[in-house]
Amino acid sequence: MNDNEMPDVPPDGATADSSNEEDGGAATNHRGRRIAAISGIVVLLLIGMIGVFAFTPLLDGDLSSHPEAASSTVTAEALKSQLIAKDGAEINRACRSIVIDSGRKQARSVVLLHGFTSCPAQWVTIAEAYAAAGYNVVVPRLPGHGYSDRLTGAPSDVTPQQMADATDQAIDLASKLGDRVTVVGLSAGGSLAAWAAAHRNDVAETDVIAPLMLPKAIPSFAVAPVARIAGHIPDFYLWWDGSKKEALATPAYAYPRYSLRALGAFLALGRNAQHDVTRTTPLERLLVVTNANDGAVNNTPLIGYEDAMRPVTKQMDLYEFPAGEQLKHDLITIDGENSEDIQAIYAKLASLLSVPNLSS
Repeated sequence: MNDNEMPDVPPDGATADSSNEEDGGAATNHRGRRIAAISGIVVLLLIGMIGVFAFTPLLDGDLSSHPEAASSTVTAEALKSQLIAKDGAEINRACRSIVIDSGRKQARSVVLLHGFTSCPAQWVTIAEAYAAAGYNVVVPRLPGHGYSDRLTGAPSDVTPQQMADATDQAIDLASKLGDRVTVVGLSAGGSLAAWAAAHRNDVAETDVIAPLMLPKAIPSFAVAPVARIAGHIPDFYLWWDGSKKEALATPAYAYPRYSLRALGAFLALGRNAQHDVTRTTPLERLLVVTNANDGAVNNTPLIGYEDAMRPVTKQMDLYEFPAGEQLKHDLITIDGENSEDIQAIYAKLASLLSVPNLSS
């Protein structure tokens, strides 16, 4: 080797630095793999926990009825005032709770429960028909519904217990206003009516119309998970009509979108009605009305509900609007999706509900 030539080796210290870099890189990779492994375990645990809560009854909660005692000294006027007081300035005037009170207790009273994202306005014509037939009438605004701001976030605060309590309170008032109480519900209100029939001994008749127990947009296996965990995860909203979005304006008081959390609350009450019948006295009559052409709900769960109710029901009547009539889901609202056929629908409902003065 020439004295002026240097060996082909790194300068002093370079070998040690390179080794340190390699060791540091290896350590970093090791830490990265360890963090990734821990993160994977955490994710799996979270998925497992969600699965446990979603597919087991741990989050079902107690949805039993809590009625005002029949011997209570609370007056009908006090209960009516409590109901009306819930409608503040933020509530659409058309959507405030309705009480048609003759001024004295009648032989019969009726509670009318509105549908998902709708409000008491959809029942006005039928409420008046019941009043003309001699009923005292209670049409409560359900929690989270009826706000003037149709894009309100109020539905995100809704819980299954709130829906159960609202149903209880309306029936408590109806019990003060009539000796024989009928509960009628459409869609989500139909699920609440079904729940009331399963739990309230003071309800003599229940008329369930197109209940929201299994939305067609949700597979049957997902109903229980949605009902159980919707209230425990961040809420989000879906448009009823993705092309129109907030421009959807029929009927004018209804919301153009819906909350997954509020949907879960209604599904929880519907599931409870199918699986937890606690009433101890016979229901005089159960009417179940379905629509073979219903594009919003699947009618299959009603078979289970009917089977659960038969042991505690004296008379069960079933009616299905034929598919050939091409009717849509909302069978009640005059200016709703079945507005062109509402006269014929009302004529049939008048017979089924025994309300002879029902006409649009």
